[in-house]
Amino acid sequence: MQDPRSENYKDPFEEIANAIMSVIKDKGGRLEFSDLERWAEGSNIGKYTLRTVVNEMIGSARLKAPEGFYDAETEMEPPIPKVVELPKFAPAELEKLKDYLREYHSVGLLRLFEDLSRAGLKEINEILKEAIELGYAELSPSGVVNATKKLILDQRR
Repeated sequence: MQDPRSENYKDPFEEIANAIMSVIKDKGGRLEFSDLERWAEGSNIGKYTLRTVVNEMIGSARLKAPEGFYDAETEMEPPIPKVVELPKFAPAELEKLKDYLREYHSVGLLRLFEDLSRAGLKEINEILKEAIELGYAELSPSGVVNATKKLILDQRR
């Protein structure tokens, strides 16, 4: 086993994540999870490892599960997404939005779009939807975006 402190160390989970991203990209950016499971089986990646890595990738906005998840047979199993797809934006762009909302906890939509556009973000609507789905932001009926406690407590700065 390699020492994680070694400069030659390669995180095996990150290698699996990169392979998953590559497979999904090769298939047009969207893939049924059952097809991904078949690929993983042929690549000697166990189903629990696959599910764990995919769920971590969904949680960090590197992947999306646009059609939700199947009902779990037991609480011990990682959730199984129906479909996985690549997001329309880079995860770093979601981090920019999160940083913005950490500084400005409550901001109108127009101001948010203006500021983030000036910061170079392109798919602001998609990024905001993802932040809301992940529980980092809330959108009020009056068009105000508010940071959630989850975002404020998230220390990944």
